[in-house]
Amino acid sequence: MNALHQAIEELRTHRDRIEASGPIAPSGVWIEVYRPGGREVDYARLKAEKAMWGKSRSRGLQRVGSADHRDWQQRIRRRDALLEIERRSLAIQAMLDAPIWEP
Repeated sequence: MNALHQAIEELRTHRDRIEASGPIAPSGVWIEVYRPGGREVDYARLKAEKAMWGKSRSRGLQRVGSADHRDWQQRIRRRDALLEIERRSLAIQAMLDAPIWEP
């Protein structure tokens, strides 16, 4: 049991580090890469399930590899890491709440 409590504490510490490292992307937002007609350069844009930027569901991020593009990649990585930490924490907490029976 002690190892499980320690694992939960480590996940909390990791979550705090991620949250302190910068902004986090909202859920339902992803990056789409596209190539405008006839060009040889890829561009990136944010896409959202619901309108987030005025009435628009998309927002341009300039070329792939630009500062905006890299920033939003990091935001999405942070969001995904926090979701994974939450998933693992719930699994460990379930093990603590319902331990395996011992004779």
